[in-house]
Amino acid sequence: MKIGIILNRQAGSLVDRPLDDATAKIRAAFERHGAEIDLHTVDGPQCVETITRVLESDAEMVVIGGGDGTLHSAVRLALPTGKTLGVIPLGTLNLLARDLHVPLELEAAAEALAAGRVRAIDIAEVNGQPYTNSSVLGFYPTVVQERERQRKQHRLLKWPGAALAFAKTLYRLPTLDVRLDWGDGPRRMRTPMLVVSNNVYDDGFGLVLTRQALDAGKLGVYVARERNALALLRLMGRLVAGSWKQDEALDTYAVTSLTVHSRRHRLKMVNDGEIMKMEAPLHYRIRPGALKVLAPS
Repeated sequence: MKIGIILNRQAGSLVDRPLDDATAKIRAAFERHGAEIDLHTVDGPQCVETITRVLESDAEMVVIGGGDGTLHSAVRLALPTGKTLGVIPLGTLNLLARDLHVPLELEAAAEALAAGRVRAIDIAEVNGQPYTNSSVLGFYPTVVQERERQRKQHRLLKWPGAALAFAKTLYRLPTLDVRLDWGDGPRRMRTPMLVVSNNVYDDGFGLVLTRQALDAGKLGVYVARERNALALLRLMGRLVAGSWKQDEALDTYAVTSLTVHSRRHRLKMVNDGEIMKMEAPLHYRIRPGALKVLAPS
């Protein structure tokens, strides 16, 4: 079997280690399982072009080494081809890799995927644009924009920049005035945060939420009802404590489609870590089993 592998050499986990050593270990893991390897190491801006070229080649599977942003691009490109996609987690959060139970250490991840199996998982999409984890509207896109501004202007690291951006955005908390419709008529809601996830999040503690089921055919919809900073801070605290689903100010739903109506012509969101603007209304849907992925056995 021929497998194309693309590594984003600007991904965080590769920055402080010899690239030749990393590529040799990845290549060896797959070759031990009989694969023919076509391996590319590229800078971030060249990832899309290289992924496209490898998908158009005779490679039967494509493995991406990078963070959630690189993977987001790869999913969008791979879906129309029907080819199987694997992910070696080299970024900060590595959300899909975690939910697929791919080890977060490079050599272990390569070995687990090389000995892995193909499975089908659901994809969520909004206005035709696919995503694997979540689409977030409300105050969070402003946090991400402010974080990037702080990093560029003051050379802050990612997490300190995120903390400062969160504090500034919380002070002037923006709200959404939307109507949500999942098939039984629109409901008007004013909220500082709306999350639409690909399958439903599990109970658990910590700020990184996980999903046990990636093929249940449902969108998770999460709406914060209270429009003040204190309520959001309380929700963050309950995330860490693992009791966030019991927060009386959070509405949760499991649906197969969702339309978000707004008086605004365009709505800003963060899809799998990427900031986007889309024309309203927003049409969300779940695509059961749409993506084939390589996962540990």
